[in-house]
Amino acid sequence: MRAEAECELKAAYDKMAELNERAGETYGEPGPEVERPVTLPELSSLHPQAMLHTREFMMDIMRGQSGLTPAQRETIATVTSLAANCRY
Repeated sequence: MRAEAECELKAAYDKMAELNERAGETYGEPGPEVERPVTLPELSSLHPQAMLHTREFMMDIMRGQSGLTPAQRETIATVTSLAANCRY
């Protein structure tokens, strides 16, 4: 998806990658052998600004200033998703 993006969508994907790099994460697409669900940003790709704002919000929640470590936040998100029967 990202590799095929153009114009505003490409700029939004590039900005998301920059946000992730600052947080020490990678952002890319898995190889063709990996099956995975469609991600929230991909669902929003028809509205690149909404996609970017969603990612910025998520990075702020998961990696921004907090009394919780990133690992603790990931654990809470995982347990919450599990309780809601939602794949995280």
